[in-house]
Amino acid sequence: MKNDIAMNTTNPRQSFPVAFHVGAATFTVILVLGTIFGNVLVIAAFSLHLRMRTVTNYLVVSLACSDLCVALFSMPVWTAYLLTGPMWVLGETLSRVWTVIDILMGTASIMNLMAISFDRYLCITSPLRYLELMTTPRVIFIIACVWIYSLAIAIAGFILYDKPIFMLVEMILCFCIPLVVIIIAYSIIFKVALRHITQIHTAMPSHNHNSHNSFMKELKAAKTLAVVVGAFVICWAPFVTLNVIYSLCSPILGCPCPVISPEIILATKWMHYGNSLLNPLIYTFTNRDFRTAFKALLCSRNRSFLELGLSAGPRRTAEANSLPMA
Repeated sequence: MKNDIAMNTTNPRQSFPVAFHVGAATFTVILVLGTIFGNVLVIAAFSLHLRMRTVTNYLVVSLACSDLCVALFSMPVWTAYLLTGPMWVLGETLSRVWTVIDILMGTASIMNLMAISFDRYLCITSPLRYLELMTTPRVIFIIACVWIYSLAIAIAGFILYDKPIFMLVEMILCFCIPLVVIIIAYSIIFKVALRHITQIHTAMPSHNHNSHNSFMKELKAAKTLAVVVGAFVICWAPFVTLNVIYSLCSPILGCPCPVISPEIILATKWMHYGNSLLNPLIYTFTNRDFRTAFKALLCSRNRSFLELGLSAGPRRTAEANSLPMA
């Protein structure tokens, strides 16, 4: 996802007001610190608490790593631009590197979300074979493929930096197609869930209580991750739309690029960076295991939970591979 639109030179202003410089930079610094704090908590909870090391959470941590990298590498450059813009004065090389990092992390985020939706799809539609299909080595292989694919797209973005058509191709390969796959996967999940719940209610409840509880945990896990996907779409859609518009316009062919208010462009950029902060917040409010692990990490009186997790060992049941909600 290229950042050229954030540096639109059609804007007649040569500098932002001083108050804007200070306010925008301060807001972005807070966003950076919040994103680092939240995603480090996710990674620490997974690393220190063995009960969190489920197949799904491997993918969640991969997503957290991409969000953390956004805060460590992309947002600081954005802050520097807010202090010196709207004209880009930080050099062509930094502009290209910044764009490549944004492409890498943006692609990794949505590909991780697509992998998570595939994991949930298998867990709901094939619960008896789920542990056989989604082993730890296989999920690590999936994560490696996600990052290799993202790196390949980022390298292509560096090579084709000046080709507007690349933005359009990138949007199709790294946003539109994965999003369609995610929507289809969750549609099937909820369709299966509704059918399963109907069958349970028509059967004898005493014989299906445990099955119903296990399935409801999986359904709640799918709902949690659907919220993550929804937040991703809301945060990224405006920026992606602007990229598509700028990739299709061509002054040479009589289709000049529209002049868009810098405030709108900056808002879309903040929205897609803000998504890196939202994911750990979603886990905190909707996921009981993550919430408890966060409390154990932050509060000394909850250390017993962490110590219990360190000695309990990873869980290998289908129920453990869910994301139970409160």
